[in-house]
Amino acid sequence: MALKIVTPKLIVNHLVLVGSRKNYEVNFKEGLNIIYGDSDTGKSSILNLINYCLGSNKVDFYDEIEITGKYCLLEVALRGIVYTIKRDIFKPNNEIEVYKCPHIEINNFFPKYYSPNYVQNSEDGFFSDFLLSSINIPIIKLKEAPSRADSKLIRLSFRDLFKYNYLDQDKIGSKKIFGDNQPYLVKLRETFKLMYNVLDSQILELVKIIGEKIVLKNELEKKNKSVSSFLKETEVDSLKDLTFKLDSIEEEYNAIIFELKNIDKEIIKDSTDLDNLRTDIQYIESEISEISQDLIVNQQEIRQNISLRNEYSNDIRKVIATLEVIDKFPRREDSQINCPVCEQSMNISKLKEHFTNSNATSIKGELNGLRRRKKEIEKIYDVLKESIENKEYQIKTKASELEELRYLLDKQSINIVSPFINRRDALSSRSGSLDSDRKNLKHFYKIRIQQSINDDEIKDLDSKINEHNETLKKLKENAPKLDDVFKDLGIKLKDFVNFVGVKNAQNVTISPKNYLPNIRNKDYEQITSGGVRTITSVGYFISLMLYASENSVNYPSFLMIDTIAKYIGKTKDKDLVETDIKEDFAEGMNDSKKYENMYRYLISLNKSSNSFQIIIVDNDIPENLTNELKPYIRKHYTVNSKIAGAEIGFINDASTFDNSKDKMKFYDNLSGEIDNEIFFDDNDDE
Repeated sequence: MALKIVTPKLIVNHLVLVGSRKNYEVNFKEGLNIIYGDSDTGKSSILNLINYCLGSNKVDFYDEIEITGKYCLLEVALRGIVYTIKRDIFKPNNEIEVYKCPHIEINNFFPKYYSPNYVQNSEDGFFSDFLLSSINIPIIKLKEAPSRADSKLIRLSFRDLFKYNYLDQDKIGSKKIFGDNQPYLVKLRETFKLMYNVLDSQILELVKIIGEKIVLKNELEKKNKSVSSFLKETEVDSLKDLTFKLDSIEEEYNAIIFELKNIDKEIIKDSTDLDNLRTDIQYIESEISEISQDLIVNQQEIRQNISLRNEYSNDIRKVIATLEVIDKFPRREDSQINCPVCEQSMNISKLKEHFTNSNATSIKGELNGLRRRKKEIEKIYDVLKESIENKEYQIKTKASELEELRYLLDKQSINIVSPFINRRDALSSRSGSLDSDRKNLKHFYKIRIQQSINDDEIKDLDSKINEHNETLKKLKENAPKLDDVFKDLGIKLKDFVNFVGVKNAQNVTISPKNYLPNIRNKDYEQITSGGVRTITSVGYFISLMLYASENSVNYPSFLMIDTIAKYIGKTKDKDLVETDIKEDFAEGMNDSKKYENMYRYLISLNKSSNSFQIIIVDNDIPENLTNELKPYIRKHYTVNSKIAGAEIGFINDASTFDNSKDKMKFYDNLSGEIDNEIFFDDNDDE
């Protein structure tokens, strides 16, 4: 009897970036998913965030995400079981929270805390191990140098596997599709063997893993038995009864809140008769404010008046003193005297012509002028003084009126509100009691939920143990050979490149040397046309996924491709160094049919099966296929707000926060919070 095909399944349901202004969401479905649009609208950032939530040690995003984002939620289905992964986008070394529920229900569940790398230890273990275990892929160690018997063993990470699930815009069509770190490439090839069940040590490892899962299952059963005993002794209700009680409390609580709002409306409605009183109070308050402002002005003016009056008084005293000196100074007739310096003879009358005239008559005229101006200032002072007294009296009078009106308003308000007070107090007290009961019940509800999760994990472990036993049996009876895997993958790749329309698609194989595709007997890295490399790399990754849909292997049935049409049609300036333009032209990479055929192939896959998930990001979609691709489009982003059905980027409210000063202020505030220390996982991105 043929064994059931069981492939690890990873499906992304929802991505939620929780922001400071709002949340930004993208929903996905099984099968084909397309996100397309203009440059710098956040398309690639969506894939980066998914990759980050699946354990990458860094996340690249455009400015608006950095400005508004706080943390990310990724709802995934791992072998059909829904989890929500929560991760801070600015602190990659923080523990990753995992909730066993949809993202909208995480407040009802206790999370588990996992370390994002193998450097740190966390209460619930490593995030990579959680992902591998959840999709039932063996957690093993691989030989660093497979050909050496004494080779050091290194841990397999989920990130190693995920290299075969994510073709980003830098790797697609690149000559070094997995980089050029030779030791890591050796590890990737060992990972490839594990994925397709051809690892030499896999049988022994699988026996070990089955034993570990049996131990874990026994521990969970023992733990759940203790929890059940505790809940029974403390007479905690069943999950069904707790749910019923919580719903009842919620219903009563909402009814009370509704009634309280109605009471408040009645109070407001009944108090409309007091509007005239309120209007009078507001009018008098306005009058008092206006008079007070005028009073302040008068007080400033009178201070200036007093200062000026004092100056005139000082001047008058000085003039009077001058007149007294002149009056007492001896009078002498004109006479001739000798200069004390040069001893020349000179007349006093002639000498006076060179000095100020200090005639008493003119000085008295000046004195009279000063006295007149002082009297005028004194008159102004009297007017200001009277004005200040009048305003102070008005303020006092109106303040008395205001106090009477406020007393009358308070008295009448009490008469209106009093009938409602007792009823409102009773309702408020009841709502507080219900809220307390709800919190207590919710705590026990979470415990019961956790107990239910443990039960599910026990069943899941049973299922995984059975699957491992089936895989073990199959490996023992008919272990696949690597050459057979290469042959099957080569056939699938050839079908793809032929479908797309690559010229002379001969000798399409998978190289046993580097496990990468060959075409026309050329190694992948020797292909000079960037367009041909793009088509070949896309076909290679799709072939890996298709093989998994037909065989029981350790490959998650999930694929992300960023900029699928790179080198086909338009080529960005920065990518020209990695392609031969003449070769691209000779290969017909300017033919829009190849571009269309890639999408036609994806549509045909989706129609034949949806046991996988592909997320495609591109700058555009073929115009001829707009209607056919419409069901698979999850987001369309544009910089032109007039295009119907399109959003202005992933951060679709960026225009409300686009001032450069606001951005700089945000960065300054944020800089103190970001932890710049990053531990890189040996198994993560280079």
